[in-house]
This record gives sequence, C-alpha cells and structure tokens, in this order.
Amino acid sequence: MTIDSSKINVSDLDFDSIADNLKSYLQGQDKFKDYDFEGSTMSVLIDLLAYSSHISAVNTNIAASELFLDSAQMRKNVVSRAKDLGFTPVTEKSSTAIVDINLRNVRNADGTSPSTTEMTLNRGSIFTTTYDGLTYEYVVPNSVRPAQNKTNYVYENVNLVQGTYLTDKFVHDTQVSNPKYVLSNARVDRSHITVSIDSNGSIESYALSTDISTINTESRVYYTQENDEGFLEIYFGDGVLGKALKDGDIITVTYIVVDENHADGANIFAMQSGINGYFDAIITTTTKSSGGAEKESIESIKFKANKFYTSQNRLVTLNDYKAKVSEYYPNADAVAVWGGEDNDPPEYGKVFLAIKPKNSDYLSDTEKKTVVDKLKALNILTVRPTIVSPEITKILLTTTFKYDAKNTDLSTGEIENVVINSILQFDTDNLKNFDAVFRHSKLLQSIDASNTAIMSNTTNVRLRKKLTITQNAETGYTVNYGNAFYNPHSGHNMAGGGVVSSTGFYVQGDSVNIQYFDEDGSGNLRRYTLSGSTRIYQDSAAGTIEYSSGKITINAITFTSTVNVDSTIDFTIVPDSNDVVATRGSLIDISNEDVKVKGEIDTIESGESSAGVGYTSTSSSSY
Repeated sequence: MTIDSSKINVSDLDFDSIADNLKSYLQGQDKFKDYDFEGSTMSVLIDLLAYSSHISAVNTNIAASELFLDSAQMRKNVVSRAKDLGFTPVTEKSSTAIVDINLRNVRNADGTSPSTTEMTLNRGSIFTTTYDGLTYEYVVPNSVRPAQNKTNYVYENVNLVQGTYLTDKFVHDTQVSNPKYVLSNARVDRSHITVSIDSNGSIESYALSTDISTINTESRVYYTQENDEGFLEIYFGDGVLGKALKDGDIITVTYIVVDENHADGANIFAMQSGINGYFDAIITTTTKSSGGAEKESIESIKFKANKFYTSQNRLVTLNDYKAKVSEYYPNADAVAVWGGEDNDPPEYGKVFLAIKPKNSDYLSDTEKKTVVDKLKALNILTVRPTIVSPEITKILLTTTFKYDAKNTDLSTGEIENVVINSILQFDTDNLKNFDAVFRHSKLLQSIDASNTAIMSNTTNVRLRKKLTITQNAETGYTVNYGNAFYNPHSGHNMAGGGVVSSTGFYVQGDSVNIQYFDEDGSGNLRRYTLSGSTRIYQDSAAGTIEYSSGKITINAITFTSTVNVDSTIDFTIVPDSNDVVATRGSLIDISNEDVKVKGEIDTIESGESSAGVGYTSTSSSSY
C-alpha cells in the first residue's frame, strides 16, 4: 500500500524528523516496502535531502524573523525596521566639557594689541587631558571670539569635545539614482557633523533635517542614516523635501570621530595648538567632561522605536517624555517622569523629570538646560518641563557568610571577593531603574549561589542619603527616605542615639567643635558634640523624626561648613524592613565601598574536633 504524498508530515523541521518522514514515505511505496534503508547507501541520499530541507527551513525562518522588529536579530534589519517607524538610532556620542580660557600677556612685537578677530579660537583647535593615566584629545567644535581686557583675552563657555576631526569630500553625480555618501569612519557623532556644498564656487552650509514639516524645495538640509555595514551615510533633498544638488557639486563633510574610551569626569585640560601663537593661558573647567556614549544597542532600538512611534513626535503622556529624553540624551541610564499634580508638594503646570547618567549620579547644569530646551519645542504650551536631580539612597551592606573549606580551593579572601562581585552584579541586574525594589531574600539567595562552598549568610542593611547644605544661611531641611525607620518602641536605643547617625558639621557660633545628629527613639532629632566618646547634647529638639514615613526634619539652623568636602551631610539610618523601595524620583544603589564582607569557616561542616563548640549560628554585623 502506497502512502499518499499529501499525508507526509511537512511541519517537522528538525533534521532527524525530516529524514524519518522521507523513509516512512519511501517504505510506503511498493518498490521499497521491504527495503533496509539503514543498511544501504540510500540513507546517505536521504540524509542529503534532509540536510537540504532543514537548511532551507532554517533560512526561511530566519528571513521571516528578520522582517519584524521584535524578532529581528541582525542590526541592519533592526535599524531598517525602526526606520519604518520614523525612529533614528543614536550614534556614538562624544564626551563634552565646558571651560573658560584666560589668555594672558598678549602683545604684538610693536606693543599693540591684536584685534579680537585675530585672537579668535578657531574651530578644530586641539586640547588634551590626562585621565586615569591615559591622554585624550579634545577639539573645539565652534569658533569662539574673545572679550578683551587690556592684554588679557577671555573666552567664556568654550565647548571641548573629545575626539578627532576628519573631513570627507564627495562629488555629486546626477547620473547616480538616489546617491548616498558614506562617511569613512564608523564612529561618528551625528550631533557634530557639518556639511557644506561648493556649487560653482558658491559655498553654502547645510543643516541636518529633524522635522520635515518645516522643509520646502529650497531648504538647505541633509539627511543621515545608518547603512548595512554600520557606517553613517548622508543624502540630500530631491527638490521637494529639501534643495536638490547639481551635477558636479562638491560635498565637504567634517565630523568628529568618537574615541573608544570616554573620558567622562576629566576636568584638567591643556591647550596644544595655541591661539594666534600665544600659549600663556589659564584654563578653568566650569563643567567637567561628561556625556560620552556608545552607539545604541539592538535591544535599545527595539525598546525605543515603538515608544517613539507611539509618541508621534509630541509630548502629552509620561511615556512621550521618556521616549524623547532617551532620544535627546542617549547617555541616560534611568529616567523617571511625573506630573506636577503628583509632586510633593503639588506644582501644577509642570512635568518633572529625574535623569541619571550612565557614568555619574547627576546631570550637569548645561546638560539639564540642553534637554529642557529641546523638550520645550514639543511640549504643550501651558506645561513646563523641569529636570530635578535624582535622590539617591545608598544601601549599606554588611555580610558574614559560612563556607565549607573542604569544598573549595579558594582562600577566605578570594571567596569574599566572589561574594562582593555577586552583590555588585545583583545591583546591576535589579537596581538600575527608578521603580526598583531591593529584595533582601533575593540578595541572600544570590550570595549563597555565588560559590558552592558557601553554606549560609547573614546580611544586615542600613540606608544612607546625602543632604546638601547651604552655608552661612539659616535654613530648615528635610531628608526623606521613603522607607520606614526601625522603632520597635518609644525610646528605643535612646542612650545609643536611636537609629539615626550623621557625619560631622560646624554651626554658627562654634567654629571649634564638630557636631553630629542622632535621635532619642521618641521622634526627636538631637545635635551633639563629642568629648572623647561621651556625647554632649547641644540641642535635644533640633528637629523631628517620622518613623512611619521615613522622614527627618531639621529645624532652621546655620551651617558654616561640613566635614565632607562637598558641603554635604551623610545621614545613615536603620530601616524597618530589609526590603527597600525606590520612591518617585529616587534611586537605590549599592556601591563597592558600601559593602563589607567577612567569611568564616563552617566548623560543623568541615568536621573539626571543635565543631559545635562556640559555634555562632547567626552571624551579626553592623555599620
């Protein structure tokens, strides 16, 4: 009895399944019904057919997957699908600093002073910085004309951009259909591209098109996109959406090549090329280098493209703001947005944004202004975007773990490093966003799983926040943790300072004694000095503690300085719960310097003769 070919199972795409289906089909034919396929060379031919079918099925599946944004895996296809939604992935971004330059003792040979035009700081001038032992080059993206003060020439708010200038030239050929000009370097910062067109000796500058609604037939604009090889390519208007180029026009493209290592944090710069031959300059950094970022990843493109399409290039919902902030500031590590009506206290007519950069805790004032100015161009007229610095709550951890020395070749110190790395990885995986929750039990599981020799661990939690003070001004302050404080009964640990401690500070009227804060366990903040180890209280009602809401209120006080060099006071508290929640506009973070780990050999598990004698079943630790 033959098998109808229409009944062959064609849904199995696995190699073995395809081969079995072919054999079953042939065995159902009269000519092969008693044929031993396994013991003949016919099986080789069947395997070849199965391989061919399997490869075709895999390729078809891959090709179909690459047609959709969610399932595409190749970058060129993800970029192409995102383009269909109007989304342009972010290119590499150069780290940028702002400096003031005071060029001194500028005199011509005849004793006259050069003009400010002669002393212009030209675009492309080179500066250098040494950061983390490496030297990086910075360039000036725009020419700056100075203000003259006798023999001094002052250049204010000069942008320095990390990277190297390159120039590519192309000749437009109208015989080529829809020509695109590929830049010769793959690491290009799109925001620092300048394009000029030389048409029969007449040179005109072209600008990057960002909104086609304002473009007409004479608009001097260019467009950019990432090509299949990951390089940036430039193309021009067709005479409808932008001015069309003429045959033989010379295209000059100057751009900054982004370094592979970003010198974010650099703040000491030296001038290399001089200004009109003068080098005696004092360079003052007003904003340290920041904002360096890599090309947008495939995962980021997939996530943002749909959000961008939903927002339709306008700012109405909270997600619209999140999508635009990610576009305008690609170096954002986390973004939180909330309406003014939800703020504490409410401020109607505003939308608040908290942004944490990838390589630091806070945006610079310049970065805040840049993002706000861009948002204002799209937001509703009566709503004002306001960027606030995120409040960061540090989680302080002390971990003591027991381990079986027979089950590892590592020393105690090496296992301690394994535990520290597992804690930091837990932070990376779970605490990046504003809406994160630190779950104590999950951390304990992560520590136990970090090495097979670890038997158990005890991890204690403290929380710390920084309060920035205003020096020499009588002001009240509030420190809000958003997490309840531990207070099992009124007067808890009164003699020991309750559950609140602080770093030192000086107040008006006492420039000698360092003062500190603690609390009495009954809701009163206290201020004291130390005489040896004895606390001498200067004010037993310096403020209030709200245990249930996790708020510290400091009465009006005049701080003159702090022990911390950045004019801050650190407050450390014991939380009521080991689980910590990040409230609106707040981040929770675990840093390497805030983790203390101690390993102990488990004497019972190791089988020592002293096993169980003096064994501590629950290790304890504290800050």
